[in-house]
Amino acid sequence: MATICLNFSYSQLKEESPMHNELQLFQYGFLGFKQGHEPNLKIRKNYRGQTIIAINYTVEQLFAFAYGAGILISEQQTIIYVSNPVKLQEIKCYKLFVPIQQTANFYMIMQQNLNMEFPDYKITTESIGNKKYMIITDQE
Repeated sequence: MATICLNFSYSQLKEESPMHNELQLFQYGFLGFKQGHEPNLKIRKNYRGQTIIAINYTVEQLFAFAYGAGILISEQQTIIYVSNPVKLQEIKCYKLFVPIQQTANFYMIMQQNLNMEFPDYKITTESIGNKKYMIITDQE
């Protein structure tokens, strides 16, 4: 996963002092299917910030995790109205690093990354009872 190209990079992470990290912005990247790896999702927190690494997840699963705010919205709670649903089944790898001062917005930043990478889709959520539903439609 270390070979992911970052779409946005604020030079190298400065580890000399936490004061240097105050200006650091989030970093993210997407990569295609990674041969020989099972689907895996890890979230790590440390003094610098929070990182998510998703290996071999479908685009739909990445949306479901981001819009579920860390809790994967199940397939049974996902409604898809798109002209080409096969694109949602593409397998991707994703990495996001958010500095400590932005961790409260972690899942919102993940949603923004996904919306920039996959602009053809509009994602909405709706709660019915104690269940959260995700609705994916084509962007008009």
